[in-house]
Amino acid sequence: MITGMEIRHHEFSKAFRGYDQRQVVEFIDQVALDYENLYSENAQLKETIQRHLLELDKYRKLEATMNNSLILAQQTAEEVKLNARQEASRILEDAKRSIADMMTAYQELVKQINVFNLELKAQLQVELELVEQHLKKNQDLGDFFTKPDIQELLSRLSTMRLEAAE
Repeated sequence: MITGMEIRHHEFSKAFRGYDQRQVVEFIDQVALDYENLYSENAQLKETIQRHLLELDKYRKLEATMNNSLILAQQTAEEVKLNARQEASRILEDAKRSIADMMTAYQELVKQINVFNLELKAQLQVELELVEQHLKKNQDLGDFFTKPDIQELLSRLSTMRLEAAE
């Protein structure tokens, strides 16, 4: 690439009836100055492009990191939801099993109470029959002692005396 300095110091060969040297030199100086300005601006633009490319690369890396983080967060959320569902299902199954066990134990207890009540009722009926039999015997005995013959016998016994055997 040609530089502004090379343009300024470039020498042309002389020809018969050539161009006005002063105009050529002024034109060359102007071209060199414009060339240097363009070269400088081009260098600045290349530097700006490089800086923007570096920033763009940084943002792309940041975007990739954020995408990875988002994907990881989504996966983690899905895992948490899945684990929560599994835990809820396990707790529900445990609760169902516990309720079933309690119901079975309750039914067994009710059966035992019913058997106990039936046995107690049977024993009480036997005891009640015995009490009724004793009441009947006591009534019969009471009726026996209230009969006129027994009353007379008792009355005679009370008046009887034992005579001494002499």
